[in-house]
Amino acid sequence: MPTIMKRLGICLLTLTLLAVGCSQSTSDPEGVATSSTEAPEPPGSSSGIDDDGTEGPAAIVPVGADTPGVTDDTITVAFIITDTTAVAAAFGWEVPTEGNREAQVAALVEDVNARGGVAGRTVDAKVHVFNAITDGPVAEEALCNAITQDDQAFAVVMTGQFQENARPCYANAKTLMLDATLYPVDDVGFDELAPYLWSPFLPSYDNLTSGMASSLTDSGWFGSGTVGVVSIDSDLSRRAYAQEFVPVLDAAGVEVASFNSIDPTDGRVFETGLLQAIVNFKEANVDRVVAIGGSRLISWFINTAITQNFEPQYAVSSYDSPDFNIFNYGPQMVGATGISVLPGADVADDQWPFPANDAEAACVDVFSDAGLAIDDRATVRTGLMFCDALQLLRAAGDGATEISAAGFGESMWALGTGFEAASVYSVQFERGQYAGGGAFMPFAFDAGCECMVVSGSPVDFDG
Repeated sequence: MPTIMKRLGICLLTLTLLAVGCSQSTSDPEGVATSSTEAPEPPGSSSGIDDDGTEGPAAIVPVGADTPGVTDDTITVAFIITDTTAVAAAFGWEVPTEGNREAQVAALVEDVNARGGVAGRTVDAKVHVFNAITDGPVAEEALCNAITQDDQAFAVVMTGQFQENARPCYANAKTLMLDATLYPVDDVGFDELAPYLWSPFLPSYDNLTSGMASSLTDSGWFGSGTVGVVSIDSDLSRRAYAQEFVPVLDAAGVEVASFNSIDPTDGRVFETGLLQAIVNFKEANVDRVVAIGGSRLISWFINTAITQNFEPQYAVSSYDSPDFNIFNYGPQMVGATGISVLPGADVADDQWPFPANDAEAACVDVFSDAGLAIDDRATVRTGLMFCDALQLLRAAGDGATEISAAGFGESMWALGTGFEAASVYSVQFERGQYAGGGAFMPFAFDAGCECMVVSGSPVDFDG
């Protein structure tokens, strides 16, 4: 295997696979730029979001014991912006372009503060730009320490955090996490870090896996070929496969011809596991490949499969970075089918209206009023999730009896289906559940446009 491909595999592994262990870190991590945005509170409103003429709750919401980042006047919220520019340049990747995400955060914070802030307090935003090429357990723990110790943030809106030690670090500091990373967490994982970890706009990995299996079964994709599974060697993957994936296939009379579990903790071991899976798939005549348990596992598999002249069709979801795969492995995406949960990352605007609802239109208005360029949804896809996060914090603060992770959690559960999100197809909050992604869209690769194309209407994960 060429040296550059080995380096690529190891770098990808470092960037996005599940990692183990903790490490010492500093409060000023290398590769992270920080800024603070405590916007003024001018009169009036610059957005149509919840613009009812009121400015925040009638009374100041009290602060829970040991809750960080809250004073009588301010509430500190950190935002992590992930910069993949250096990674793309180093390895010759093509990645989608986005607008000025720091300016988007500033506009959103100014807007929400103009309408009363969160829980009667001005939002003090701490923006951290995280250089993905520095990623690893040390870097993510250092970033966590900067946010929890230096910023002392009440909440953090997370993108691009793929290391296993990151989320426990924030939970230990009692920091509320609104996770917008396409990182697999199932109900067991959320319960372990309750009440601090939320993925309010994305589904739990349980729902994602069962939803994918059901959609592929209904479309006939499984029945038209021989199925093979490649899975990360982890407890989460084993639970997802045994409890969410296999029962759906069994009910449809579909068999898995070859199952392969891969150790992700070492680059060479990982590459060897991928190669062995391909050998096993060829022996079993597999022509349909599903990946379970690791973000972007399909991308690594495709990269290795090319060297082995193995060209199956792939099951993909938003967690498999279909846009990245199309940019970099377009010919290998022919026949790819699956489910979309994040339209801004998955499909063009002709596939899903932009804006699709009042919430998205209001977020776009905030950006437009600030003079920010909006070419299409992809330009603001991260900004829309930041917009949703601030609006959710505002809604939770209005209904909370105290400012704490648990207090805001109770308030979010009370929203039920009443919160309209800008960034996803729908959200639904159910008591005891910490992932709010409520629906998906079936989609498939279209060779004519070299893009993913959705079909039908959004499908609820709960059926």
